[in-house]
Amino acid sequence: MMRARQRRELQSSIRKTRVLDKAGTLFWQKGYHSTSMRDIAEACNFQPANIYHYFESKEDILYDVIKDITEQTVSSIQHLEDDEVTSPEEQLRSLIKSHFGLIVKMKRSSVLISDTGLKDLSPKHRKEIIGLRDKYDGIMRRVIRRGVERGNFVVKDEKVVCFFISSVIMRSNIWFSPNGRLSGDEVGDMMFDFVLRGIKSGG
Repeated sequence: MMRARQRRELQSSIRKTRVLDKAGTLFWQKGYHSTSMRDIAEACNFQPANIYHYFESKEDILYDVIKDITEQTVSSIQHLEDDEVTSPEEQLRSLIKSHFGLIVKMKRSSVLISDTGLKDLSPKHRKEIIGLRDKYDGIMRRVIRRGVERGNFVVKDEKVVCFFISSVIMRSNIWFSPNGRLSGDEVGDMMFDFVLRGIKSGG
């Protein structure tokens, strides 16, 4: 009885993941408003009614696509939030490489729609995603602030620097190719070196 239920739950999870994967691609290719629930169902080889078994609306699908990526992003740097032992430089390296390493494994279309689809969410869902983004920004700002307090970094505006670093990481998904001459790990190190040179104290 338990195994049968577990199989059903696993199958349900797989189908839901498939819907999110296909929907993220369609939202980016056709645009959120031009993509219908029927389009998503056809891409999944489902009947439209099957989609409503997992999601109440198209907006719920978009929300789950964005939430999944945003939650993974926060989780990838969560270990840095209360780290008062590791040097700020190593914390920054870990943050950049953890986030970059995560997004390069994801579908480009889903990452891009997670970055641009906020405007199409309901006020409630938008507020939840912004809360997750604020969590991410707060962790990064703590890393930067530790570096400033210990004399490792020189930063005029923490908020602007954090926006800059986030943009460098997110936009890399557009041009990076796992089949290129440099590995994701090598590019992550280059990205860190580039950022560090911009904020490192000369003292």
